[in-house]
Amino acid sequence: MVRVSDLLARSVSAAGERESEGASKFLEQAAKGKWLAGGTSAFILVAVLWPILQNWREGPKDSFPLSYYPMFTAKRSGSVRVTYLIGVDPAGGRHQIPYTYAGTGGLNQVRRQINRAVREGRSEALCELVAASVARQEEATLAYVVRVHLVIGKYRLADYFAGETRPVSEHILASSEVRRNVA
Repeated sequence: MVRVSDLLARSVSAAGERESEGASKFLEQAAKGKWLAGGTSAFILVAVLWPILQNWREGPKDSFPLSYYPMFTAKRSGSVRVTYLIGVDPAGGRHQIPYTYAGTGGLNQVRRQINRAVREGRSEALCELVAASVARQEEATLAYVVRVHLVIGKYRLADYFAGETRPVSEHILASSEVRRNVA
């Protein structure tokens, strides 16, 4: 004769075995998932760091999307040359002329336009264009400007960022008088 307690013991035992089989399958799948996640993470980490090796090659090659970031790792000079526009008042005071007087677009776009004009020998024409633009404006800071200079200035970066904003040297490429209509 089969007792109820024996039946209960068998069913509990069978359920425990099934639970333990399910738990062990779950643990196996979790372990596989951890290996897969770890392997994927390691692969991505190696792929991102791999381009850094380019820093030690004689002829490094940059490529998208894996870059060794040459814009940050390149050796730079301690000084830089910049082409810009200066307005001069009757007393000889200097006034920085905003880039918007030289062209349309953002700062970098206008800076490239100015550099191209200089390369192509159009410095005088650019200077005259800016002088005419200054003459039409009624900005208080430029109201007394009588002459516009297109200048290449050399700046020592360490000094500039320490507060010494005067150039080490300047060379005037072009100059134009500001002709205002006096009514």
